[in-house]
Amino acid sequence: MSRDEMEAAVLGYFDAVGKRDRARLLELFTPDLRWRVPNGAIEPYAGLHEGAETIVETMLGAVGGAFIPGSQATEILNLVFGDDLAVAETEMRAKTPAGDEYRNSYCFFFEFRDGRISEIREHVDTRTAANFFGGGSQ
Repeated sequence: MSRDEMEAAVLGYFDAVGKRDRARLLELFTPDLRWRVPNGAIEPYAGLHEGAETIVETMLGAVGGAFIPGSQATEILNLVFGDDLAVAETEMRAKTPAGDEYRNSYCFFFEFRDGRISEIREHVDTRTAANFFGGGSQ
């Protein structure tokens, strides 16, 4: 897969998540997608998730009630490519219905197979996320 194709898929992923575009996400993913989230993340997101349909529902459920539609934006700080691999260092921002701003740092490893994303390894500041969503302590 070319660098340009991988870049388009990564950008498409962040755009589709921000727009809650279920159909686009399923186009980008292999059916047997794997999504790894740090074990320190709040439930039900921590750990390994398998299957594109289930993962898309979980991903969109995470942002569905938490953020005002259209407020979620991901800034890509660095994007690095290898053989069938893209790594994106990002900062995500969004607004809650209560008017609070969520801001957190992420690093995503995207693996590709047959022109689609086959695995996502998400690294996030789990303390910031848990504190924001009420699952952590200071």
